Formats: sequence, structure tokens, C-alpha cells
Amino acid sequence: MGKDAAFHKTNLFKATLRQEWKASKNRIAYTSAVIAIVLLGAALTNFIAYQTQSNHVTFFGMTMYVIGMLGLWAIPIYALARGSGNIRFMLFGDTSYLMLLVPERSYALLAAKQLINLAEFAIYAIPAAIYLSFMGPTAGLIFKELFTILIPFETDLGVSYWENVRSIYHWVFVEHFFDMLQYCARLVILFVSAQATFNCAFALYSAFIHTKKPNGFLILVILFFLFYLPLRITFIGIEGNAMSSFWNHLLRYVIFAAVYFAATSWLLENKLEV
Repeated sequence: MGKDAAFHKTNLFKATLRQEWKASKNRIAYTSAVIAIVLLGAALTNFIAYQTQSNHVTFFGMTMYVIGMLGLWAIPIYALARGSGNIRFMLFGDTSYLMLLVPERSYALLAAKQLINLAEFAIYAIPAAIYLSFMGPTAGLIFKELFTILIPFETDLGVSYWENVRSIYHWVFVEHFFDMLQYCARLVILFVSAQATFNCAFALYSAFIHTKKPNGFLILVILFFLFYLPLRITFIGIEGNAMSSFWNHLLRYVIFAAVYFAATSWLLENKLEV
């Protein structure tokens, strides 16, 4: 009987994942296409600028590069605000009452939404980083000292454009592979933690402040305290080198994220679905 119940829960969770993906795939495809068109167009412009050494094309290419870098930072914000993991639309949308009809425990529903949202973030961020790497040689040529401070490899004018691109990948995946893994792990932890914090704020507001439309100012106040508390506590007593201190801080915040996730699940189960 226990095995049957576990099997049923597993199938139900898989079905929830499929449903969340089905609801998100069109938005993900459209956004991915926009990112690809803009950044691949920028990469092509940078390639032409590198080959022709044209100042006009180079200026336009570097403008697109800067826009691309800003867009890369905007991707997690967009994924958090518009992705399936954001329960704001589930709580305050016109069809929020349908939440009552979902035959799934709140923690499983929330986990499915956040997993799909994490996958959405990866689908945006990984190709965007690849597209930006194609602009690296021109950026290294133009930014020179400033660029090498931020990313310490140089453009070699004695080799082809794609040889310079390959040297970038060698620097990242061979010379600094472990650093790259740590960086990716940090991004995942920060994204999931921020997602749990936002969802907890929406759940708290919906459970205890009963208004048809959410008050943006009150939600910002709740968010401030939800972010401030772990940030304040996680910096207490951290010593050592910068890397270990950063990981200590990050891992402490994971605990708060888990608490926020559990609190959100409990509120959805006991305060909003009854």
C-alpha cells in the first residue's frame, strides 16, 4: 500500500511537471527566439567589425555587446518575474480559484513550478552566454585593459576570430573549470533562494492581507524584511578568505530559502486552499 501511494505521488508530480512545462513552453520558445535573434545579430556585427576594422561597425557592435551584457543580467529578473515559479499569478490572477482544484499537495505543486522555472532560467542564460562569447574577441580588442580586468584573457590579432573564441573557451573550461562550476552553483542557489523569498512574500500577503489586487508597497515591505533577515544573520560570525566566506553566507541563506519554501507550502495548504 505504501509503495502504491509513493508510486501515485511520483506519477502525480511528473504530471504536474508536464503541465507546468506545457503552460510555459510557448513563452520560453518566444523569449529564447528573441534572445537568439538579438545576440546572434550582435555577434555577426562584431565578427564583421573584427574582420573589417571599421570604426562605425565596431561602435555599433560594442553597443550591441553592452546591451547583450545588460540583457544577460536581466534574464534572471525576467525569469523570476514572469516564469512559472512565480506564484503571484496563481494567487492574484483571474483564475486563481482553479488552485483549489489541483489534486496535488502544495509543496509538490510549488516544487514543480520552481523546477520548471529553474529550467527556464537555464534555457535563457546558457545560450545567451554562448552568444556573448562570440563577441569576446572584438570586446577584448576594443576594451583592452578594462576588458582584461573583468575577464583576464587577451585578443590575439595574429590569429583568426574563431581562434580567439576558442581561446576563451579554453580559458573558461580548461584553465578555470572548477571556478566556472562554483559560479554556476552560486547562480542556481541565488536564483532558487530569491524565488522562494518572492513566493513567500506573495503567500504571506495573500494569506493575511485580503485584497482582490495586491498592494505593491506592502509586498515590497514584506520582501524587504524577508531579504533583510537572512542577509543580516548570514553575515554574523563569518571569517576566513573571501571564497569560504561567500560560500558560508550562501549556504546559510539556503537554510532561509528552505524555511521560506516550507512556509509558503504551509500557507498554500492551510490558509489558501481551505
